[in-house]
Amino acid sequence: MATSEGELHELMEGQLAVWYAQQLAPENRGYSIAEYLEIPGAADSDLLLEAAQHRLRETESLRLRIRTVDGTPRQYVHDVRDYPIHNVDVSAEADPRAAAEAWMRADLNTPVELEGGPLSAQAVIKLGGDLHFWYTRVHHLAMDGLGGVAIATRAAEIYTALVEGRSPQDGAAPEPISVLFEAERSYRASADETERDRQYWSTALADLSEDVLAGHADRARRARVAPLRHTGAVDAPQAAGLKSAARSLKTNLAGLLITATALYEHRITGVRDVVIGVPVRGRSGHHLAAIPGMTSNVLPVRVTVDPTTTVADAVRQTTRALREGLRHQRYRHEEIVRDLKMVGRVLCGLHINVMSFDYDVHFGGLPATAHNLSTGPVDGIRIDVYDRSGMQININTNPDLHDPQSTAEVLDRYMRVVHWLAAAPADALVGRAELLGEVERRRVLVEWNATGAEVAVGTLAGLFEAQVVRSPGAVAVLGDGFEVSYAELDARANRLARVLLGRGVGPESVVGVCLER
Repeated sequence: MATSEGELHELMEGQLAVWYAQQLAPENRGYSIAEYLEIPGAADSDLLLEAAQHRLRETESLRLRIRTVDGTPRQYVHDVRDYPIHNVDVSAEADPRAAAEAWMRADLNTPVELEGGPLSAQAVIKLGGDLHFWYTRVHHLAMDGLGGVAIATRAAEIYTALVEGRSPQDGAAPEPISVLFEAERSYRASADETERDRQYWSTALADLSEDVLAGHADRARRARVAPLRHTGAVDAPQAAGLKSAARSLKTNLAGLLITATALYEHRITGVRDVVIGVPVRGRSGHHLAAIPGMTSNVLPVRVTVDPTTTVADAVRQTTRALREGLRHQRYRHEEIVRDLKMVGRVLCGLHINVMSFDYDVHFGGLPATAHNLSTGPVDGIRIDVYDRSGMQININTNPDLHDPQSTAEVLDRYMRVVHWLAAAPADALVGRAELLGEVERRRVLVEWNATGAEVAVGTLAGLFEAQVVRSPGAVAVLGDGFEVSYAELDARANRLARVLLGRGVGPESVVGVCLER
């Protein structure tokens, strides 16, 4: 426990947003970030445990805890002794990989005690003499995805030093998390910086369309439970082709994929005022990037798209919105929503997170592969793209709005737009971006239009006369307190026909009919 009130710190703005969101959805297990490093080869289990313990000691964000003081959450760095490293051996199981994955899923689904409890957990899982998993789970209150990269890299450095008989202290241990706290305080204290950023977003998001202001109520709502996930992959040659296409359009892979997301949103919904969310660091400076902590923010990227927009213009708009928005990324998304008077609604129902970094980590010469299990809650749809020697693409959806089938369909349609964009010339019109596969195309063009039905041969007048003969007394018309039989309706029609004929009305004549409402 913290020994004095002086050790307590205010939560940063991003942490506060997570705190209150978790209070509103206490059953949502999606607020934890979880990954595991798959380490093939003859790794030393004892040294992995020692490395995990060392990383725990030097990484304060892994030991953050929350205490509520007078109704306000405060945070402090807890004692390392209360954080055991789980040592799990599933090597004797019939299917060690399945057993390891089940253990990690069970841990990820365990409720986190937000007030006073640990916000992180680690495990070294032995699947056999030549395979280990290093599992790490951290609540979003304590760390964001950028921190996950930093601690994975540091884990490999520590283990390698231990294997080589060097002191892990010689590596680049992270600075105290208080450095992030101070950077946040400095930004908040600078009225010029915060006002400049507020003005930028007020201008960039002025006059939003009603589709956006309505909060995407039918496509996004506050998540109550952990998201569904569907995973796909793009092999290395295809990924290289996408990067080459991006360069030809004067952008990078992230720019290409974010543009494709905007086009997907336009093609799916028909809206022309498109706003999508792009997760960003929410901090500036390389030295801050290396400190594990929770500062991530969501950048609203606004693009105007209609069927006559060209590929070049869509890419240009997206690139410009990203470039300019990144200069103002420390102004919180929650504040933008408040400024727009959209509290309680969702500004961006579709998010795209392109992580163009490879966990090129080696544990004493053994190459490790990172596997993500959870990246946070999802209110609508979030597309996570991992650029790791090929591309892994995770489609995460809110289960209140999607099922596994529709989640898989998002991936199929999105990738069609991506490949269309990569292959299209710069002057191609985005209204031609392809969404439908062969099965869906047949459903729309053939199955839904298979409306043929057997009908009687004859004219409407002839069919009516036949009905009069079959059942002259049956009710043909019902009104307010009256009924007209087929025989009576036929007689009335004949009388009207004779009147019209007497007035010169014949074939192709136009007759106005005046009726009461």
